[in-house]
Amino acid sequence: MPINRANKIYWLCSWLLLLLPPLLITLSGRQLFPLLDLSSGFAELNYALTMTGTRPWGAVTSAIVLMLVLSQLPRRQRLQIGCTILLALGLNMLVSHGLKQLFAEPRPYVEYLAQRGLLNLEQFYHTDGAGRAAILAALSSNQLPMPISANVWSQWQFETGYSFPSGHTLFSCTLALSSCVALIPRKRIGLPLLLVCWACWVSLSRLLLGMHWPIDVLASALLSGIICGVSYMAVACITQRLTPDSPTK
Repeated sequence: MPINRANKIYWLCSWLLLLLPPLLITLSGRQLFPLLDLSSGFAELNYALTMTGTRPWGAVTSAIVLMLVLSQLPRRQRLQIGCTILLALGLNMLVSHGLKQLFAEPRPYVEYLAQRGLLNLEQFYHTDGAGRAAILAALSSNQLPMPISANVWSQWQFETGYSFPSGHTLFSCTLALSSCVALIPRKRIGLPLLLVCWACWVSLSRLLLGMHWPIDVLASALLSGIICGVSYMAVACITQRLTPDSPTK
């Protein structure tokens, strides 16, 4: 697929749609955690949404989205777009892991528990993942400062790493943005619109469940656009180099 002006506009508009919700939340100065009753049905719904980007279910989500996107493209474009999406997802993991280790930002729920004397913040993050999970598992439900469902509590114990950036937001926004770039130029807007809504809700769920700060989500939405752009141009350039020029008559 050529990198023309129209495709750049589609990419930019889709990116802005993904940026708008976290930007507004960040500018408002509001922290959405702990506003939500984490034992409610709505909390369970947000848990289900966030699980679509949590391993191993994130791999299933990636496969389904990739299959749906490629099925709506002509055969000659499937390899290029498929490689673009896979490259973007690979860069996601590298960028997310590297920045988490660089910034070492505690998660909101961890700070919340530390402020109430239920754990030592410095000690918590000087322990490995298994040790962090054990520290949380040692807390009884009576000690917790809020009602919380078993699923959300298990998510807290599973995701004990650092907060910045939001890997779930980076993942979901990349899939949504990739589908927009691939399908909107072909007037296929149903799947891209659905994925943009899904990505925005995944991002919101990370805030409501205490997994990330608003700046984490905003930065991840920004990074998704950069990663998609780099992946798209890299694969397009490689494709152009590997494809022989048509003979002139």
